[in-house]
Amino acid sequence: MRIAILGAPGSGKTRLAQELGLHLPQLQVSDDPPPAELATTHFDLILLTGLDLPGCASDVQRTADTALRASLQQAGLAYGVIYGQGAQRLRQALRLITPQDEPPPRWTGLCEKCADPDCEFRLFTGLSRLKAA
Repeated sequence: MRIAILGAPGSGKTRLAQELGLHLPQLQVSDDPPPAELATTHFDLILLTGLDLPGCASDVQRTADTALRASLQQAGLAYGVIYGQGAQRLRQALRLITPQDEPPPRWTGLCEKCADPDCEFRLFTGLSRLKAA
């Protein structure tokens, strides 16, 4: 599978490409291919790194991000945007590379099975207090 990773300078595209290469060595990951190559070369997936990393929201970065998105849209190329930090970013990229058809499993912690009304009351009262604050 061939994957192109694009992003504004400082958006973490190189690190994401390296992490994907380590996690799934069978992938052919191209870190920031030229726009002309995107239009003429077949990529199975194009990923664009978002501007959510700390210190990643300068005018230069926003301009580069906007230009990348516009060029992808003009070329009619579909792409997925990757957000998150560290392992969260890698997990999000992996979800786009290998989507799961099944819904995530339900949580089966103690409270779900204990059926103690006082426990449930404390849980939901605490949650409503957090939401109000």
